Amino acid sequence: MPHNLERRLEIDVEGPESRAELRRVLTDVRSTVREDTQARMAIVFLQGVASEVQTIRDRLAAIPGVRIMRDFLTPLDPSDEYSDRKAPLLGGTNKYPDREALLRIDPYEMSRQEMGTGEPVVVAIVDSGIMVEHQEFKGHLWTNRVDGREIHGACCMGGMLGYDLTDQDGHGTMLAGSILATANFVAGLELMAVKFFDVMVQPAAANAARAIRFAVDNGARIINLSFDLGLGSIELEEAVAYAGHRGALVVMAAGNTGSDNDQYPLVPARYAESCRDSAIVVMATDRYDERAAISNFGCTTVDLAAPGVKVMSTHASLAGTAVGGYGRYTGTSAAAAQVSGAAALLKSKYPKSSARDLKLRLMGTVDLLPRLKCVSGGRLNLGRALTQAQMISPEVLPGACAR
Repeated sequence: MPHNLERRLEIDVEGPESRAELRRVLTDVRSTVREDTQARMAIVFLQGVASEVQTIRDRLAAIPGVRIMRDFLTPLDPSDEYSDRKAPLLGGTNKYPDREALLRIDPYEMSRQEMGTGEPVVVAIVDSGIMVEHQEFKGHLWTNRVDGREIHGACCMGGMLGYDLTDQDGHGTMLAGSILATANFVAGLELMAVKFFDVMVQPAAANAARAIRFAVDNGARIINLSFDLGLGSIELEEAVAYAGHRGALVVMAAGNTGSDNDQYPLVPARYAESCRDSAIVVMATDRYDERAAISNFGCTTVDLAAPGVKVMSTHASLAGTAVGGYGRYTGTSAAAAQVSGAAALLKSKYPKSSARDLKLRLMGTVDLLPRLKCVSGGRLNLGRALTQAQMISPEVLPGACAR
């Protein structure tokens, strides 16, 4: 069912003609306007069905002399759920999947109708493991058999290959939930957990490199790297390049230090240069559709943005608990997971797409935001990516990176 929301737009209006056109567009719609002619600002409140509100917002953004500076989105009807999914309530209104994040990247809810082709799409989560028993993951776990037992990934720690995927940290389980939700729980999506750290073993470049190679060698087409290492290594750089050259799309978090990756690149995001056509580096936006304060950025080294503040996802429960929980998390990790989920849904719909095709489609269909410092100049728009008919050349990627 269509979802209702409220949008609070802070708009810069240049000149009386632009202001008059803004008022004309809003004449027959459900809106409230507060204007400050001295400061050239207008605050517009819109309410209604998400797709209709988005259409009005797009009309406002198209007016010459009008720039939407901030955009705050609030889902209404908190009792509504996507489809017939029954996730427990946390605090009465907080639910999984995260409607606010999904409506932000897909206001016309195209992805909620996309069922894909059913072709297998393996997404590797190179992280802390996942809670494979979580009820949301049923039917969506990559599975292999080793010594007569089913495994759903691997553990690459201490120079050994094991199969204990227990997520003591909880981070990997949250990433898995965001990937799955953004991909609309599409048939054929398989989550592969490749664990390389836990609460006792700190993330290390050598373990991460082995984890990436395991993912590639076992059929992962999308690899999510939502971690930051203080020290890198040639081994890790070569593993990222190996993944890209073998046809996997590598999605990396930009980092959570709030700094410029063009000047102070982090690991592993800095290794995107080793396979630029097959790697995407993701920054985070906040609830105002601006750069999240903690998010790294980069006009030449960060590709696009996605929501990354207080995103609702799956949560690992204590050992011995059969039912998984739900909770919120913040960071470029969450943003990268949504881009991985978006890529998985695109790969399901367009199974012949290469990693480069997926990257160009994702970057070439963003919502341009004036103050985002990244290559594309915008934030993920999954609905548009699903329906964009033509690939966009890297030479004409939309860029709004203001230096």
